[in-house]
Amino acid sequence: MRIATLKAHARQLVRFSAVSLFCFALGLGVLTGLHELAGVHYLLAYGASFVVTSSVGYLLNGRYTFGAGNGDRSGLVRYTSVNVCLLIVNGAALRLLVEEFHVWYLAATVLLAMANTPVSFLAHRIVSYRLARDSLVAASRRA
Repeated sequence: MRIATLKAHARQLVRFSAVSLFCFALGLGVLTGLHELAGVHYLLAYGASFVVTSSVGYLLNGRYTFGAGNGDRSGLVRYTSVNVCLLIVNGAALRLLVEEFHVWYLAATVLLAMANTPVSFLAHRIVSYRLARDSLVAASRRA
């Protein structure tokens, strides 16, 4: 792999991580607010925070991370499909951690977010935004 390609991958990963961190903080706020203040079950609150962070993440990642824009409806469908798959897996893992292993729901959420970031990056890069290797090299030349 060429150095320019590696640098472009690294820049995308850093941007994706920044967006993920912002969305994670936002999601924790929604999750905690709904569960602690409104008394919503933690799994329902987790689902609601997913909807909020997925929407924000799609907009920010499309524009800032991958430079793909947000006008493509098929991209939104792919992005949402990836996130729904991740939600199902993470929701099941959250339930397992909380109910079987007695991990505090916020600590479990943090653990899942750390494990999920690299998987999510690759899935969105490949599936949601369908970035080919050539487009990544072209993007690195523009930066």
